Amino acid sequence: MAGKTASISRSTRPMELNAAVAAARPWTYQVAFWGLAALLFFPPFFRGLFFPPEQEMALMGAAVIFWFTWLWKHGRRDYSFLTHPLDYFTLALPLVYVMAAFGAVNYGLAVDEIVKNILYFLAYWVAVQVVQREEDARRLLQVIYLAAAGVALAGLFTATGLVYIKDGFLNGRIYSSFQYPNALASYLALAGFLGLFFWAHHGFSTVGESITDRVLRQALPRRLLECRPFGYFYAALNFIILAVLFGTRSRGGLLITGAVFLLYLIGLHWQKRLPVLLHALYVGGLGYLVSHKFIAAAAAKQAGAAWLWFSGGLVLVLAGQWAWGLVEKRYLSPWLGDKRKVSLALASVILACLVAGAAVLAAHPGAMEKVTSFTYLRNAFERAYFVKDALAMIKDRPFLGWGGGGWEEAYRAYQGYLYNSNEVHSHYFQVAVETGLVGLLVMLGIWASFLLAAHRAYWGAPAESARRGMVWAMTAGALATGLHAAIDFDLSLSALTLALWTLFACVRVFGHNRNREISGQ
Repeated sequence: MAGKTASISRSTRPMELNAAVAAARPWTYQVAFWGLAALLFFPPFFRGLFFPPEQEMALMGAAVIFWFTWLWKHGRRDYSFLTHPLDYFTLALPLVYVMAAFGAVNYGLAVDEIVKNILYFLAYWVAVQVVQREEDARRLLQVIYLAAAGVALAGLFTATGLVYIKDGFLNGRIYSSFQYPNALASYLALAGFLGLFFWAHHGFSTVGESITDRVLRQALPRRLLECRPFGYFYAALNFIILAVLFGTRSRGGLLITGAVFLLYLIGLHWQKRLPVLLHALYVGGLGYLVSHKFIAAAAAKQAGAAWLWFSGGLVLVLAGQWAWGLVEKRYLSPWLGDKRKVSLALASVILACLVAGAAVLAAHPGAMEKVTSFTYLRNAFERAYFVKDALAMIKDRPFLGWGGGGWEEAYRAYQGYLYNSNEVHSHYFQVAVETGLVGLLVMLGIWASFLLAAHRAYWGAPAESARRGMVWAMTAGALATGLHAAIDFDLSLSALTLALWTLFACVRVFGHNRNREISGQ
């Protein structure tokens, strides 16, 4: 019997072993995992989960998922709760909001903020528990990615009148179901980095490599098993996401995303840098052109012309993917293995982009005048006043702040001139107003713990591995979202924060010694 078991173990492929382990997981785990997946997928379509009624419903769902997670852990005799600094900081945030609520200026708004932050912690904690392997994290990231693509498509549909979303398309900007273009831009930027990872590491996989069932692989024809359709799928979705990202016309979001993209290129393995850069330039360039033409046609009520532009861009993206696969397979594979040649080509492409950008600015001098005009910078000036007034409020209540909703309730007593804004337009100053310096320190602790975990996970993975690529994509997506949150209230939309906290959880799992071995199974 022992010899038979050893024989089976030697003959079992790693892919089949993973499938067998996944199939052996109890139903309580499956409910917890796919419940979390549903919690990540559906909220973006419900006004970004910005309003309290939807947040309360999401919290009830998260509580059920949390209970099933404990039921599964009980079956394993695993009663661990908090085992990492990031766990403690993530739990500390709702606790600080609870303490701040005792001195809140509006108890109803304070309770709403407590609900939101408990929701974030539950989603984060469940993700930490159910992500046991690299495949688990990838599935959750695919859920976020597909939800973002769906939100992007919803924005295109509402712009052309195919569906109705209140405030989904206004003044030539795509708001989609988020009803706020800057938060939508942040969400799509996060998903965009995930899309680059999927394209680079899984876009050229065959159908056979994606099937874990040995019987099914044997039953399907060889020609089908050798097909590589995933690159087309990811290229198409990346095009949709980037086109709508440009369609939000979020200046801050686009600038921050561009800066983080340069950092993302630096952190990639050298063999991935040039393909990812070329893919982003090609797909992003077409996305920018199509977005401009699509919005112009949609604003003119020419839905047919808008979709013609979109379809043409999509066809070119798919044709480009086919051409890349053909050229890469026949000509570029040996060349891409030479680090010196790749570095030279990469530098040439970047230099060409800089020259082209300078030429465009020189040909359109009015663009710089527009950017530096007072009208164009009005929002920036106003937000500086918001921060100034927020600092005055923090000075008066420095320890635990004004409680949840404190800015909305009390800012008029501090404003330097008459304006209307229920948000500070900086998530970190918002937290400081509501929970004082204690809450701000907790938020900084969350980011510090995350970045430390990302550092450990990145360097703990093999240089060419998909795991390192996944960690780096999650880190870049989180940085793009976190940096933009410093100048806007994106994280007040709970759908975006749930996605961000899930990235925190996945990186924390990969960066923790306890899970480093099982994450690579």
